[in-house]
Amino acid sequence: MRPDEPVSRIMTETVVVIEADRPVSQARDCFGQHPIHHLPVVTKGKLVGMLSSADVMTLECFAPKGLTNPAAYLDERVTLTQLMRSPVLSLRSGRGVGEAAELMIGSGVHAAPIVDDEDHVVGIITTSDVIRCLLHGPPRKGTVPSLRTATQPPSDGAGDEPHYYRRPTDAEFATALGTADVLHVETRDPRHLGKALLYLAQREAYLAKVLELSDRFLLTGQDEHVHALLLKAIGAARRAEDHATGRARVPFPLD
Repeated sequence: MRPDEPVSRIMTETVVVIEADRPVSQARDCFGQHPIHHLPVVTKGKLVGMLSSADVMTLECFAPKGLTNPAAYLDERVTLTQLMRSPVLSLRSGRGVGEAAELMIGSGVHAAPIVDDEDHVVGIITTSDVIRCLLHGPPRKGTVPSLRTATQPPSDGAGDEPHYYRRPTDAEFATALGTADVLHVETRDPRHLGKALLYLAQREAYLAKVLELSDRFLLTGQDEHVHALLLKAIGAARRAEDHATGRARVPFPLD
């Protein structure tokens, strides 16, 4: 990947946004029902602020214990405009990935909305997108659903798009991995479900380490020791992928 690749190549185009006049509880519902950690705030479609999942989730600590409706309590006392961060680092879709990464590091943020000339949100880029691009190159772009604005709480209707799946609990995931291992070892896996799950679990573990160290690297002001650990984790992820796909130069993994 070249640093001058436009961010439009790697940005997420299906963005959940929320209007600034919506209650705080609705923002919390957005984070709970969608696999997102950053929520652009808009007024009449134009970007005015940014929320993180941490901004919203920590609010629950300020609600007195024993309330029957803590959401209503917070909605009466806090607004999104008070909670959101503004002004927001935003980018145009033609900006280079390398420049975007430098701006996010300089601003101390993990996500930046991509806006058009009228400040309408057309996408979002995160540090995870940059890392994923470094590991695997920019993804192929296809047809994507339109922007989703949280003017009403997300419903559970079968026709809603896109559909997101809930992460399994640790116990559920452990059970699934155990089953996958048995199916794969005993060659009772004609549809390769066990093999696919074992591979994805291995890949997720390596990438989770990369993301963890990336966050530490940004939060510690690009500490040299953390940078070395991050490079080592990226190398380990690449080697694991090479072995998984048969591209490894040596028949065993290197530590």
